[in-house]
Amino acid sequence: MISTSQMDWRLRCQTCRTVYDVGPMVRGCPECAIHGKIGLLELVRAAPLNPDGFTKRVGRGLDRWLDFLPVQDKGAFLSLGAGETALIPSRIIGKRLGIPHLYFKLEQQNPTASFKDRFVAMSANAARSFGFGKIVVSSTGNLAISVAAYAAALEMESMVIVPHGTPAGILAEASFYGARIAVTDRDLRFAALETAARRADWFPIGLFLAKPVQNAFGVEGYRTFAYEVVEQLGEAPGAMLFPCARGNGLYGAFKGFVDCRDAGVIATLPRLVATQPEKANSIEVSLARGSNSAIELPPFQSVAKSTSETVSSDDALDAIRASAGFGLSASEEEIQNAACLLAEEGLNVESSSALPVACLPKLCRADGFDRDRPVVCVLTAGGQRWMDQTKNASPRVFEAETIAEFEKLLDAK
Repeated sequence: MISTSQMDWRLRCQTCRTVYDVGPMVRGCPECAIHGKIGLLELVRAAPLNPDGFTKRVGRGLDRWLDFLPVQDKGAFLSLGAGETALIPSRIIGKRLGIPHLYFKLEQQNPTASFKDRFVAMSANAARSFGFGKIVVSSTGNLAISVAAYAAALEMESMVIVPHGTPAGILAEASFYGARIAVTDRDLRFAALETAARRADWFPIGLFLAKPVQNAFGVEGYRTFAYEVVEQLGEAPGAMLFPCARGNGLYGAFKGFVDCRDAGVIATLPRLVATQPEKANSIEVSLARGSNSAIELPPFQSVAKSTSETVSSDDALDAIRASAGFGLSASEEEIQNAACLLAEEGLNVESSSALPVACLPKLCRADGFDRDRPVVCVLTAGGQRWMDQTKNASPRVFEAETIAEFEKLLDAK
């Protein structure tokens, strides 16, 4: 039986505006396909939200907001506790930069230690609701682990497509959840995903992009960023910074803040800030050039591996413009230094997650930035999975074969 929540949604093509009933349309708009085009299908509400709904919440995490999301069967939805991550004030970095109300959103508290759990919870549950028993993803890191975990919890089969050179720890963790691993050349990954998408028994968990394989469901889980932050702060932040590869997380949060504004919960949107590595800063370059679409850059492999994409999404670009936000970038050294600064706050994050902190000094110099309003840095993933690859930590391991040598360590500076 389809719930009221599901009936309140439609799939709409961003290109031709054709509207469809919600279903597993992972290969884009059929009408556009007739004309040789790729139309990106997006979930839109058939009716506006009830403003009173924001004050009548039960449950926690994603489960707290299921009636705001495109969920077919709320009773069967399995979140694994994703969402409702802590929003904590900075003790050190905010004081150094003169930002009195700086906060960190700790996405490493999600079930598989990254914000991808919000995306995958929506995607995998949708796949199951449409009758699929198998899900497949192309990923080299956090998304792969999340898909493997949710597939196991939902009693589904999973396949993870990875390129040669993927860290052994990622392969081991995905295998631990029971995923099958397909190792292929980097250039073949997406062709492999397209092949799976043509099979009737596999649901591909792609990104929300105008590509041959699409996923309209996952990005909707990121609306909960906005709902949670507004509830936690009691207001909208002045600015909210996201590490961005394609920018799905930022765009999903934008949709959530628009919900809050339209329902009268907040007066204005926060400035949304995309943070990327230098040379992988498609959003910053596109904004600087005044481009209506995201500009593709030459390949660059940053220490912030999960944000090293050549091009971002047009939707993220539009969301930044609509919120009067910014696109900022950081050097490799600035990223590593920011990760070390976060360690002083007691936070171990993936290098990509340090990008918002790395870009804070540039944000402070940006026109229109109000340092007295709350500023939220979204720390998208924990760093434990990546300790041996990108961290710039000094060794702190010492031999102590006698008590006397141990006492020297106690007295050492």
